[in-house]
Amino acid sequence: MHENGCLFYKIAVPAVRSIRTLPAGYTSEAWRPGMIRIKAKGIPVFPFVVWWIFHILHMFSNRYYGLFIIRSGNKVIHRSVITPRYFRFPFMAADDIQIGDTWTDPIERGKGLATIALESVLRTSSSRKRTCWYVVEPGNRASIRVVEKAGFILAGRGTRTRPFGLDIIGRYVLTEDIIQTEAEQT
Repeated sequence: MHENGCLFYKIAVPAVRSIRTLPAGYTSEAWRPGMIRIKAKGIPVFPFVVWWIFHILHMFSNRYYGLFIIRSGNKVIHRSVITPRYFRFPFMAADDIQIGDTWTDPIERGKGLATIALESVLRTSSSRKRTCWYVVEPGNRASIRVVEKAGFILAGRGTRTRPFGLDIIGRYVLTEDIIQTEAEQT
């Protein structure tokens, strides 16, 4: 089994300190699945059809699966995926959500869009009064800056497993609890 190190951040919502807004010309959408709403417009079928199946079959621990999308015109330039606990995130409580599989178009990076998206997710009704998690590789400095700017605290370290070399059946395993104060993060 091959393993990679991960940092586990969390925030007990609501704790968003600021409200950033999208620059002119950008729009956002908090997308939620439905029986025939498999994916959002402009989002690829895979892997989102798999998460839709998990949602429809109640394989997630709660009903808060969704996406937060930022567009420029009709083009998706950022997405953040909101997933409840399932086999990949065994460290989470049943009512928690994990914000991950974030992506920003390389041309649009450096504009604060990922931070705006993360803070926007934290303000949605799906995030209220629950713990939100964010898992990141230690070398991903840009993502770490985003999650810390949004007020998350480092809660632990762990690994991402890849049984038989397969990411699809891997899990994120929290192996070391850390509760870091805001003063220690800066």
